[in-house]
Amino acid sequence: MPFKKLVNFSNREKNILGAMALDGAVTVYYFSHAMALSGGPSLSSLELGAIVGKTIVLAIILAILLHFLINGRKAPEAADERDGAIEGKANAIAYTVLLLTVVTVMGGVLMGSWFDAAHFAVSIINTPFFVFHALVLAITASDFAKWTAQLVLYRRGY
Repeated sequence: MPFKKLVNFSNREKNILGAMALDGAVTVYYFSHAMALSGGPSLSSLELGAIVGKTIVLAIILAILLHFLINGRKAPEAADERDGAIEGKANAIAYTVLLLTVVTVMGGVLMGSWFDAAHFAVSIINTPFFVFHALVLAITASDFAKWTAQLVLYRRGY
């Protein structure tokens, strides 16, 4: 039944939904593997680098498969002024989300340095492991904000 609703979506909307699903799956894959490693914040760069490399390869392969599944051998649609306007608004929303999340991470690190590092939560916040992953989540959140904005604007008819 849910697939019947996809028939009403344009090709652009299907591509946006596919990109959201792909990035969601890749994010879950990455974080489930990164957090399962022993060592936590004291994890070595080599172990984390291997997971990042595997995640990138997986994302590329899945993106190619998803592209062929959604688009097949059809030529891409030409973008018009409406598409450009929708993308511009969505980019502005994504920029705002990225800015707010990065400022939040920076504020957390700054506040963590003000308090005694003996507290467990404070000592975790000030590690490169935490900051790296918080920034990855910030980028992912801005991507999802962009795609959600695009979907809403396309469904509204702009």
